[in-house]
Amino acid sequence: MSGEDSRRLEGERTEAARRYDIVRKESEKAVFWLENAAELSVAKSRVQELLSFWPGEYQIFDLTTQQAVLTTATPSATQEEMPLSNSAE
Repeated sequence: MSGEDSRRLEGERTEAARRYDIVRKESEKAVFWLENAAELSVAKSRVQELLSFWPGEYQIFDLTTQQAVLTTATPSATQEEMPLSNSAE
């Protein structure tokens, strides 16, 4: 096996060994672990699914690097369009 093949194989093993945690941030002091995923694409899809019925802030953490690789949030209900005026016509 050539050196290049060996490095490619090692990179594939490293990627295969990566795990991602999905968490939901409730406040500055409260973060809840929800689940993990073997692939980043699977974790991203799951977060999109969660956002569709449970709006909030989610993060995906790479357990290998111990860093957040994605942070996403939906607008809060207070940011929805509000009427410009409450006056009756």
